[in-house]
Amino acid sequence: MKEYVFRLLKNLAHPGTIIGLVVAAAIPFLVYLGPNVDHKETIRQLDLYLPLPLFCVQFVAAIVLFCMLSKDFREWVKTVLPAKSFSILTLAFAVAVSIFAATQIEARHRVQSDESVFMSVAQNMYYNQESGTCNQGLYNDGKLDCVSKSNSFKTKGLAFLYVLGMPLFGSDLHWIFNLELLLLPLAFLLMFLAIAAWTRQPLLAFFAALLTALQPTVLFQFRAMSVEPLYIFLSALSLFTFKWAYDRNTVKHWALFALVLAFFAQTRQETVFCFAPFILFALPKILDSKSAKAPTFFVTLSFFSMPVLLTISYFQGFGFQGGEFEAHGHFFEDLAKNWHEMTLPLRENGELQNPFLTYFNYLFAIGAIYLVFRAIYDTKKGDKFYLWTLVFLVLYHIQTYVILENVSGDFTIQINQRYSLVMLPSMAFVGALPVAHAIEYFAASIDKNKVAKLSFLGAVAVALIFGGWTFHYKKDFNDNVMYNRNHLTIEEYEIWQWLNELPQKNRLFIYGRPWHFVGYGVSSIHYDKARQMRDSELQQLMDKYDEVYYIRGLDCWDSQTYHKKAVEHRIATTCDVFEREMDLVGVKNILITNNYWVQIAQFNGRKNYNPKNIIVVEDVAIETAGEPEKLNLSELDENTDVNKIVVDTLRYKYNLKESNAETTTNWEFFTVLNGKFLSRGAYQNGEFALAIPADTLQPGYNQIRFVVQDTLKRTKLADISKFYFNADNGAIPLGDLNYESHTQGWGSMHKNESIEGNKMTINGQVFEFGFATHAASETVYALGGKYNSFRVSVGLDDESLCSEGVYVEILGDGKTLAQTPVFRNGEIHTLTASTAGVQKLALKALPKAGIDCSHVDFVNGALIP
Repeated sequence: MKEYVFRLLKNLAHPGTIIGLVVAAAIPFLVYLGPNVDHKETIRQLDLYLPLPLFCVQFVAAIVLFCMLSKDFREWVKTVLPAKSFSILTLAFAVAVSIFAATQIEARHRVQSDESVFMSVAQNMYYNQESGTCNQGLYNDGKLDCVSKSNSFKTKGLAFLYVLGMPLFGSDLHWIFNLELLLLPLAFLLMFLAIAAWTRQPLLAFFAALLTALQPTVLFQFRAMSVEPLYIFLSALSLFTFKWAYDRNTVKHWALFALVLAFFAQTRQETVFCFAPFILFALPKILDSKSAKAPTFFVTLSFFSMPVLLTISYFQGFGFQGGEFEAHGHFFEDLAKNWHEMTLPLRENGELQNPFLTYFNYLFAIGAIYLVFRAIYDTKKGDKFYLWTLVFLVLYHIQTYVILENVSGDFTIQINQRYSLVMLPSMAFVGALPVAHAIEYFAASIDKNKVAKLSFLGAVAVALIFGGWTFHYKKDFNDNVMYNRNHLTIEEYEIWQWLNELPQKNRLFIYGRPWHFVGYGVSSIHYDKARQMRDSELQQLMDKYDEVYYIRGLDCWDSQTYHKKAVEHRIATTCDVFEREMDLVGVKNILITNNYWVQIAQFNGRKNYNPKNIIVVEDVAIETAGEPEKLNLSELDENTDVNKIVVDTLRYKYNLKESNAETTTNWEFFTVLNGKFLSRGAYQNGEFALAIPADTLQPGYNQIRFVVQDTLKRTKLADISKFYFNADNGAIPLGDLNYESHTQGWGSMHKNESIEGNKMTINGQVFEFGFATHAASETVYALGGKYNSFRVSVGLDDESLCSEGVYVEILGDGKTLAQTPVFRNGEIHTLTASTAGVQKLALKALPKAGIDCSHVDFVNGALIP
């Protein structure tokens, strides 16, 4: 042993090897040092412009080397290829799993922003030879003008592969879904071959590959555009080429392996940490003589790893995730959380809670114990195969430690569950050990002369069980159980579903995350960019593109992030300002979840009027009977009994302030009382008054609307409602009467505010008086036969949008007096019921199906004697 180590050190001390090691070590050292010695700009420039040419050289060099070694590869692969039966079995299951994924899992994004970044980088690489993210881009005459770009914190390898395919398949990158699906059988077969080559155990290799491919998380990611499928494929390719280089042990073989391993590092930043086991196990071979193998391997690996090293260096110290939490220091916390998430029981209806199979994790735990046992037991007998296997796996998963050490390694954050693909192949290998060895043991116990045949039959039977177990969750795959609660992903999916219904046109989108569109080869800019443009520049955009759309998406709806550990930016105020300033015509509203819609509007440039000047309505002034003076309700003493004021006329002063005659040419102004027109005509600048005689008012609440609309564009520019309660004939607001009993399905009743404590708002209209409840609910009032009629308006509050529908019933002494049809958000229904002689009045809000999001507002209720 001492002589062996001495010989390795002696070969290591060779001048050529030392120079190679110094160069190989200097590259990552200098790259990482750059930002710390005032050369961050140098690193930034290199990160933008070096990856693409380096990838091209790397790709060509790998092809050239493989062609030079192709004859040797054909000869070598024959020596490691498993028995034909297992090869055919593996191929059959690879095809079956791939067909299942293709037919049962919809191709769609599952980590929207990350996947879009890779696509946007690819577009920038292809058109501009830059490796940064094109955050905002305009496509013109076969060129991409990135009006805003930045260095990408994502690795660049996946984007480069997209670039290779774009000359053939085009810049609309939807074809990538098919590419990722193709990687599934290739990764399956490569993993099988790699493990079979190293272990000479085809049964073990088969189950390791099969168990990996059968995990729901894996299948979902191979039907997305995530980088993790490429990670699995390249990890298997690296292991396979490592064995080839290990066996043949020439400079060319080690150079080719270094090129593959360096590109493997371009999948995730953490992947560079898995170099350790490959280097450790390569040392005995590359240092077995004084040759160019070691310097060639180390320099090639280091030099072609520069793209990921530059990215790590430039973004060192950036906290992409963490939110209220420290970005690092979560290893044991995340380890415990992730085990819990990956072993959750099924839901009551038998559905998966997360895209993990519980049995797999326990199988891995059993396999880990078995592997440690074999490592100890076999080492004592002189066989160190399992010991070295254990060492390799531990060193390989330094990268897993790096992932789980970060807050982003928390699988309770749904989008982080994809990181499990870094671990799943190794977990599958470890879990396959006891399965494969148990089959072989039982086969030998039945008939030692037929071990191979019986093992094969056992493998088929067990594989069918494993496969059947995954496939029987077909509905979960159909329902996209992975990331089906990811709002941003759903938003993008729905937008493209809408776009696919439209004819092909040259379009521009103004959006909060424009790189999502740029990645697909569609022009898009941010709200802020559009606001900064002059009117003439906006007009040029509208002239250049067939259609320009504004999209109000997730980022516009609230100021809270989806998860406290995520660093995101909500820009609700930005969107509100944009909508006030710009001329928009709504074309599509898409319900995403109970909190928000995606709202799509045609963009017509900046408004040439001030929205605040369209109409201003003062508070009502009351002219009393027999008296000339006018009373303003807002100025009355709080002790004044307004019910005793005899009203003759309601008078509202309003000011139509917009004075640009050219702008208001197509504007119409009208007033409405309780749904009936009071006045209607062309919009005219000036101060006016609306007089409403008391005898035209209905007892109880009256709604007076002041509306301005553009008749040409068919859009409403202003809609102001004023409510007045007419107490004639003894009418009283429902709110003045205490309810006798109340029940509801969730939460508690709120008076004069919504269930969540907001202003009661139905279809954009705000109401001051009423109560909010949650279906199913029943509110009972004791009328004592005092009132002849009851009137109330009802609707679902805008704060919660995902109700499956509700209907409202008014019952008097148990008999239905009035009822709405089933309604959803955006509808207001007014019910009137005869209550003569009624002792008990019951108001019921009933769900059509589930009660989720059924926030029902009862507004402007009035009882009339």
